[in-house]
Amino acid sequence: MTMMPIIRPTLPVLDDVLGMIRTGWDAGVVTVGPTVRSLEEEACRHTGARYAVALSSCTAGLMLVPQALGLRPGMEVIVPSFTFAATAQALLWNRLVPVFCECLPGTCTLDPADVERNLTPLTGAICGVTIYGLPPDIDALLDIGRRANIPVYFDSAQGLGATYKSQPLGAFGACEVFSLSPTKVVTGLEAGLLTTNDPAVADRVRSMRDYGKDPEKGEEMIHLGLSARLSELHAAVALAGLRRVHELVKARRERIALYRDRLGALPGCRLQQFPYDRTTSGNYFVLFIGSGARRSRDEVYDELKRRGIQTKRYFYPPVHAQSLFQRHPMRLSAELAQTDKAGREGLALPLYSHMTEGEIDRVCTEVERLLAYRVPQTQAV
Repeated sequence: MTMMPIIRPTLPVLDDVLGMIRTGWDAGVVTVGPTVRSLEEEACRHTGARYAVALSSCTAGLMLVPQALGLRPGMEVIVPSFTFAATAQALLWNRLVPVFCECLPGTCTLDPADVERNLTPLTGAICGVTIYGLPPDIDALLDIGRRANIPVYFDSAQGLGATYKSQPLGAFGACEVFSLSPTKVVTGLEAGLLTTNDPAVADRVRSMRDYGKDPEKGEEMIHLGLSARLSELHAAVALAGLRRVHELVKARRERIALYRDRLGALPGCRLQQFPYDRTTSGNYFVLFIGSGARRSRDEVYDELKRRGIQTKRYFYPPVHAQSLFQRHPMRLSAELAQTDKAGREGLALPLYSHMTEGEIDRVCTEVERLLAYRVPQTQAV
């Protein structure tokens, strides 16, 4: 039996990629060259941000942001616990203290009310996170930041192509960081992007992605940086995908709609809610399998694997419960019940932009066999 993977990157035509990098290749320019600059320009056009900085990964960007914002060791940064671990790992690299806050039960995004409850004199910043492709309540988080006089930045790793109040992600807060890894709607194989309207943030990150070099005096280091430059090859793959982002997101949303139609009424299960003021990039489709379902989430995970369908318990365990963070300073919100519940129940099903209706039908049929009280006689999608 062929295993259906949870993701398949939608890659551009190889000849198109080679055509983009040929000029730089012939000139011996293989990193941070004309294709990288074209990617940054395209990112600005798509997001509406004034500046974009291409990076080797989203995680590298998240590691650089605290220094670009002037955060000092020992400061606290409020983050959701219901996120991928890299959001908070970047804080540990900067000797910052993550403050893990609650998620909302419907959207699974950061709860602004819990953020406000956890502000202290040590709070240096707030980090909102796009969850499965759905943005958080950006205005509420920005309002808290303004009143507390602290920066708000966004881990938009899964958010390229999503919108908030009809505006594409990328120009909100102090900055946003996107992932272009193989699991994302747009991939650069391995790549990341930082977007911002603040020229000082852009300048610092450009320096820090190249070890912290002074752009005028290349021999002198003026920031604590690392090697986070993006190669021309990775930039070409990312640029080809970014030019198709609307097409890729549309395809994912259509496939999510098929999933929601088939699986939305399963007993004991629920789906992520999409508020009217924002749209998802469609990065993941997650089914939450509650205690009232016929089988537990882990039983469904194991059984689908036996039936040749790869899934992912996502995000599990929540970040605050992972052993790494138990060994480092952190602070927990008084209440993380929704976070723990989402971590126990969430199961990401296969989703990619070129997924066929037949593949979706196969997944839905197997899930229905496991969770529906009565399997429908017709299985057409």
